[in-house]
This record gives sequence, C-alpha cells and structure tokens, in this order.
Amino acid sequence: MQFLSKNAILRNKITLFLCCCLALASCEDPNELGVGLVDDNIAGRFTDTLTVNVSTVYLDSVATSGQSTMLVGQFSAPYSGTLESNSLFQLGLGSAWTVAADATYDSLQLVVPLSGYYYGDTTQAQTLEFYRLTSDIQARRLSPYFFNEEPASVFYTDNALYNISRTDAAPEPFSSFTFTPRPVSQDTLAIPLSDELGQEWLDLKKAGDSRLADATNFLNYFKGLKVASTEGSAVLGYALAGARVRLYYSETVDGTLTARTKDFTVTNSNLQYNQIETDLEGTPLEGVTRSGGEVPAEQTGNVSVTQAGAGLMIKLEFPYLNDLSSQLTPDLINRAVLVVEPLSNTTQYPAPATLSLYSTNRTNVPFRPLLLNPLDANSPALTAAYQETSNRYEFNLTPYIIDQLKTENTRGNALFLAPPVATYIQSVSRLVVGGPQSVKLRLYYTTIK
Repeated sequence: MQFLSKNAILRNKITLFLCCCLALASCEDPNELGVGLVDDNIAGRFTDTLTVNVSTVYLDSVATSGQSTMLVGQFSAPYSGTLESNSLFQLGLGSAWTVAADATYDSLQLVVPLSGYYYGDTTQAQTLEFYRLTSDIQARRLSPYFFNEEPASVFYTDNALYNISRTDAAPEPFSSFTFTPRPVSQDTLAIPLSDELGQEWLDLKKAGDSRLADATNFLNYFKGLKVASTEGSAVLGYALAGARVRLYYSETVDGTLTARTKDFTVTNSNLQYNQIETDLEGTPLEGVTRSGGEVPAEQTGNVSVTQAGAGLMIKLEFPYLNDLSSQLTPDLINRAVLVVEPLSNTTQYPAPATLSLYSTNRTNVPFRPLLLNPLDANSPALTAAYQETSNRYEFNLTPYIIDQLKTENTRGNALFLAPPVATYIQSVSRLVVGGPQSVKLRLYYTTIK
C-alpha cells in the first residue's frame, strides 16, 4: 500500500474542507461512480446543483447550399412560431438537342423525387408555388480575414449561399400545385408547370434561337426556379440529383407521330440553396433577434429553443466553474454528465435524434463541435442520442469540465446545444427545453478525508 506524506495528507484535508464548503447538495454513492473504495478515508460524492445558465441565440446565417437536398414547406409550432423553407436552383440546357419543324408542344413538368425527409404534419395538403428567378444566383465570398467575416464559424462556408440569402424572383408564380404528401414512400412527383413557358421553349428551339442552343445563353435567359409553399403543415425534402424539368412534345418520324422529351436538369448543384426562416412573432422568443446576443430563458417564458436550418441555438453557460476550480481538484472528478430533457408536450414535433455540443464564447460564434476524444483532432464529434423512454439526452462532459477547471480563466466560455452540423444545415428539426430546470450538470467526484 502506498502511504501519503504529511504534506499530502494536509492538502487532502484542505481539499475535503473546501469541498464541504461548496454550495452543493451532495450524496455519497460510490456505485454510481463505478470505482471501489480503497478504505474508509475515500468517499464518492455526487451533485447536480451546479448552476447552468440557459439562453437562446439567433445566428446571423447558416450555409445551406450544396447539400443535395431541397427543403420546401412550412409549419407552425408552439414556442418556435412559423418556419418557412423555400428552395432555389438553376436549370441547365443539357446535351445537344434537335427538333423537327413540325414538332408540337404537349406539356411541361417538374419531375422530382421525395428524399424521404419530412418534419411536421404530412396529413395536410401542401400547395407549392413556382417562381421564375429574375437575377443570377450568386454565392457569397468570405473575406480571408477573420476579423471581417469570422469564417471560423462552423456554419460559414466560403463561396456559399445561406438560409438568409436572397435572389430576385418574379412577384407572381407562373405555376402552382396542390397534393397530399407521402414522404416515406419516396415517390417521384410529376408536377405540371406552365404550358405558356413550355410552348415558349419549344418555339424558341424550332426558330433556332440561341437562347435554346447554348448553355450560357440559356442560363442568361432562364436564370432558375424558386419553389415555395403557401399551404401545408410540414417541410418536405426533395432529392436534388433526380430533379429535372421535362418538356414533352411530339414530332412526325417516318410518317408516324412520335412522343419526345427533353430534360432540363439542375446545373451547378453548389448554387442550389434553401431559404429557411422562422417568424417568432407572438411566441415567447419574440424578443430574440439575429446577432442580438443571447436571451436568457428567464426572459422568454422560461423556455429555450434550437431550430435546425433557421439559426436558433440553445446556449449553455457554467458561470461558477472558476470558483469550483479553486475548491475541487480536477483530478478528483470521476465523471461529468450533462443531462438535457425536452420540455414536456413539445415532442409531437419530434426532438432531434442526435444532438451535438459546440464551443463558443461571448461572440456567440459556434466555433466547432466538441470531440469525443479531445486529444485526437480526427476524433468524431461528441454526440448524444435521444432516449425516448427517459425523454432525455446525456453527454459525457468529463474531459471538457476537467479542462475548464484546469484553465485559469473560463469567463465567457460556453457551449451551444444543437443537432450535428450535417443535420443542422439539412433539416428543420427543433428542440425546446424548459430553461435551467431541463438542463443539469451531474458531477461525480471523490473526496479524501
């Protein structure tokens, strides 16, 4: 057995005294710690009364381009208001195309597969509206200088388009379509579009017009489509790879009238993007604004919300970690678990299957996800799956808390709670928590008498 020196014994007694002075409600439970006691002088303790400040932040923008998924629809939900998502993309002329002089127009359709993703009530009919773009889709180039554009944000991408990007479109739709979605079936929709537009394209081609003969000229002439939803209670995902506008026409071949088609496929998938915004008017979050800093749960009806795509995130702060580090030796911490419970009666809009934690500070820029292994830069992100039976998420925060306790000044350090990066920019799932009572930091530690 290894014996402690007199100085070590004195230090341990001081540590024990300071631990007892903490304003913590503790109980001995060595079994929960997963360690055996060496002798009666070592005790395992637990607390979940450490203060966690919970607030909501509205990010200024989230990159949504180049994700191969079109998100279109709308829904209204308690606490988070009405979310709308539109999708914008360009069409290409495609391969060489010839038509006979006697070709006649039949129809024009948007052919687009459902991706299988949906969020909201899909039993309600949805109406889609189609607008012709009147300006070019232009990606945003970020400054190479961090102090100008802060590209360190994990949701910023150079040469990208964002949920708040704008591309001019005609004020009135040229077509609309109403249907009852079946997203799980992953059907391919064939949506009728304007006969006037289809006839115009065929006439231009028959006339030898350069706008229907050259890819660049076609893009200058027809700059793209905006797809929006005016009715419905869900956002649906559409697979970009299979999306195309198909022109149906007929021409005489060897004396027989023959059906023909011409596909105008999506061109430059990196310029397809989803406009995703949420209207918070009339909700507890009405006072939360973009880049306006965090708004504490105490000012929002004691709720906080993260909403993928739209830019809402839940911010978690641990204001007394510096004080704790002066009273508890970091090496005596056995486990730190962050427990997050969705607000009751809010999961009729499903809670995200998985959540991540992102480091941030007073700037409210989400820098990067916490890693499962902080010492390995190639480690996957630390995530927590939703446990439906217990209605909670649990994160192992042991490395993070120990690191914070060993850091001289943690003032301003905080975490964002939201779905993982890929999910956050490709979906609209949300999480509502009931303020600090829904978020607990459980600390398991050892004391030596």
